Amino acid sequence: MKAFMGRSVKRIIIALLALGCLVASWHLMQTGLGQLAQARQMERMPQTPIGALAKGPYILAGQVHIERDALTAPYSNSEAVYYRYKLEEEYRDSDGDLRTRTLDSGQRGTNFQLRDSSGTVTIAPGKDLSAIEWSLERTYRSRTGDKIYSEWALKPGETVRIIGHYNNETRKLTFSGLEDFSLPALISGFTLDIDGGDRMFSAAIRISIATGLLALGVALLLTAAKIHRFWVYVWVMSIAVSGTLAALGVTKLNQEWQGIATLYESRYQQISTEASNPLVLADLAALRQLIHQSTSGWLDRWKFRSLVEKRLPIPELDASTAARAAQIIESQPNGKFQHTWTSWGLSAASSVLAVVLILFAIRAVKLKRLIEAVPTTSTKGLSFGLSELKAMVDVDDAYPPVRDPLRNEKCVAYDYKVEERRGSGKDKKWRTLEHKKERVPFWLEDNEGRALVYPEGANITYPKRHSEIRGNKRYTVRLLDTLVNVYCLGFAGLDREQSDRLALQKDSDSPFLITTQEEDDIVLSRGAGGFAGTAVSLGLFLFAATALLAADGSFSPDNLLLSALTVPLVLCAYLGVLHYNDIVFLKNRVDRARANIDTILQQRHDLWPNLEKAVKASLAHEKELLRTIGQLRSANPAATNTSARIDQLMATEQQVVTTLLARIENYPDLKNNTVIMKFMSIMSETENYLALLRNSHTESVMIYNTRIQSFPDLILAKLFRFRPTHQ
Repeated sequence: MKAFMGRSVKRIIIALLALGCLVASWHLMQTGLGQLAQARQMERMPQTPIGALAKGPYILAGQVHIERDALTAPYSNSEAVYYRYKLEEEYRDSDGDLRTRTLDSGQRGTNFQLRDSSGTVTIAPGKDLSAIEWSLERTYRSRTGDKIYSEWALKPGETVRIIGHYNNETRKLTFSGLEDFSLPALISGFTLDIDGGDRMFSAAIRISIATGLLALGVALLLTAAKIHRFWVYVWVMSIAVSGTLAALGVTKLNQEWQGIATLYESRYQQISTEASNPLVLADLAALRQLIHQSTSGWLDRWKFRSLVEKRLPIPELDASTAARAAQIIESQPNGKFQHTWTSWGLSAASSVLAVVLILFAIRAVKLKRLIEAVPTTSTKGLSFGLSELKAMVDVDDAYPPVRDPLRNEKCVAYDYKVEERRGSGKDKKWRTLEHKKERVPFWLEDNEGRALVYPEGANITYPKRHSEIRGNKRYTVRLLDTLVNVYCLGFAGLDREQSDRLALQKDSDSPFLITTQEEDDIVLSRGAGGFAGTAVSLGLFLFAATALLAADGSFSPDNLLLSALTVPLVLCAYLGVLHYNDIVFLKNRVDRARANIDTILQQRHDLWPNLEKAVKASLAHEKELLRTIGQLRSANPAATNTSARIDQLMATEQQVVTTLLARIENYPDLKNNTVIMKFMSIMSETENYLALLRNSHTESVMIYNTRIQSFPDLILAKLFRFRPTHQ
């Protein structure tokens, strides 16, 4: 009951973590796509001359002038139309690290004028200054003792770029209503290509992280629901991640184009009312040209044709208006994207980390699939090769237990560690003084019998743990005690001490696991680890793809959809690797079983020449027996490539052995011959062992042939030329 409650609490915690990942993913995705739309709109809009202002959102550039009274910055005492200040204090925390905390901060702003060669307009920030993004360099920094004084001020005479909404009735530029056009409220001391590039870069990072969190959230939900089938994970992940990215991308694309189409239409309508002002028409032509230039991908082109080109065709321009439009376009910032090398570096680093993580995930999922594929047997039904047992740990006089060094408890394996507390402050850590392990052979006993286990090299999950602190030393022991039920996955091979039985032992090509966990819990935990690792690696792959596509400073919804295809492509490749590894494992298992049979047959065959000499010396009159032995001596064990040929060879050998035993009873010289004694000993020892090997080979061939004839392994088998094997 306690274990059940513990598992239920664990599932609830996993479900809550999944919900947290999904909520964070949704928030980051929304803000990331919003920043992406803003960056693209900023790229489309021209820096309109102030003389061409009519109504609606605009990007303006000009010099700052005081309209009425200037503000006085608190630390530098300089004139400004806006300032933000912050007072910080340095201090040391309890660990002695130097940190900074804010003691005071604030901001103030007032109306000011913006001028360019075509006119002047009043900029009205309003009372809610925090609703505006003030992208300014720090203009003042001073340090007195442990106090740091900082200011960011916008001063008269400085050149700024502003995104705002012009009201032709009040003749002021305000900062409300820009959300409908996917534009930020911005006053910047930098060129807009820098601000747009920063937004583009931030959007790529946010979208990538959001996708990774979405993948992780889906993986955790599947774990909480106790779903560990990888094909289910592939389908759900592909639909959830790719479908979400595609749906959100198309939705945001529609909103973005609806905003730019509305903006273009509002300016288009000003042509009739402002017909006498050629700047309005030039600004409209520049806007249309920039919209066309920033259109990339088939989705963008389709939207441009349907919402702008066919719906609102530009009127004919005279030479001076066309020249003015060209001048507006040329005045657009065209600086180099600031984050190209950073994007490439992040893309490369993310790809490497994603490959490393996915390799670890493949190992976890591979072990999970192996545990699912190997059937649980009883000790009586143990067969040669990879086997799975559920039984109780037991010991006897032949294989006694050991005692742990801390509490002197009986056990069959322990891990003992002595640590000492060294250092001071945050550097105070436990340092290992002594670490030793001991493992002894033990029995696994169930209702049908028992099997021996040699635990050296096994991955043991110790069910018991004791820890004591004495002075500045800590003593810890983990142990596997007796009379506990365990799950064991390992290689069942010939017992090194008794050749007529099998024992679970370490094998270089097979996993070796001993744990008190239930098989379902092991499968679920391994699946959860594989799913989580795959989810994080998918997020990193998406981050790499997004960073690479955004490295040139342009990232469109088409790129977002292209990034979304990364998920099913990676998962399909991942699934192909898993299934290919499964087929290779099964093929190697068949080849190994066949090689083991060949080894035993060759070992037996090497005895026949010497046996023939010994029999000839004593039984020259037994011509039929000598003839049969001669045939066996000349037979090639490698030619016995089917079960039928092995059965035929074994039957002949059995006939010879039976006849020979009968003759030995009548001829004492033969009974005492060392060749005869060795022959009979090896024949007796290997008979049962060969039967185990043949059963293992038959089972391996059946499983392998079934897999390569089943979908989807059938495709890989034909592609990589895996052929059926005969029994």
